[in-house]
Amino acid sequence: MDRTPLRLFRRFARHELARREFARHESGVATLEFAIIVPVLLTLLYGVAEYVNAADNRNKVANLTRTLADLTSQNQEAKIPVKMMELIMGSASPILAPFPAARASIQISAIGIYKGNKAYVCSTWPATSTTRKVGKDATLVIPTNFQREGARYVLAEVTMPYQPLFSTVLGRLMKTVNYTFQWSEKVEWPVRGGSSWALGRDAEVVIPSGSTWTECPDPTKVS
Repeated sequence: MDRTPLRLFRRFARHELARREFARHESGVATLEFAIIVPVLLTLLYGVAEYVNAADNRNKVANLTRTLADLTSQNQEAKIPVKMMELIMGSASPILAPFPAARASIQISAIGIYKGNKAYVCSTWPATSTTRKVGKDATLVIPTNFQREGARYVLAEVTMPYQPLFSTVLGRLMKTVNYTFQWSEKVEWPVRGGSSWALGRDAEVVIPSGSTWTECPDPTKVS
């Protein structure tokens, strides 16, 4: 009796069983690869989205600071009206959008330089802020081009906390970690309007908290 067909059938059966076994193992490998790759891809996606969002917020804060300094420096009146100052501050909303402008802390100051490169905050807005006070300010770093007696410039300072996109979720996973950090921007801007109140002094702007006719004090009173 010829057993060749039987042997061929058994061989085929073994090959088919091996093929099915391999297919099952291959499916398991694919599942494992999927489980490993998906979290990595999601992490990369989140990282890119977070970077773009943070960079956008950073650029908007920088643009706002320059805009505030420039608008303030262009004042042509003897003293900037309160209403005008409020409009200048109001530029924060459209510039920072879609980020909430209410979270930004803004300070605009008119700075005068006296003998020995001593800086004096002539006037500031808002006047109630604790960031700057009218008077001598030893903490100010004077830019090189303003390091001379009689120099005047506008200083705009903006700080804004940045909250990551998924900070709420991350905070629940890691409650001890603070994911919020702060952008800080400072711009010293030359006066483009204003008036010079004495010989040898640059033109200066008078912010509402300052004196109407002489913003910075007499040089003899600043020692």
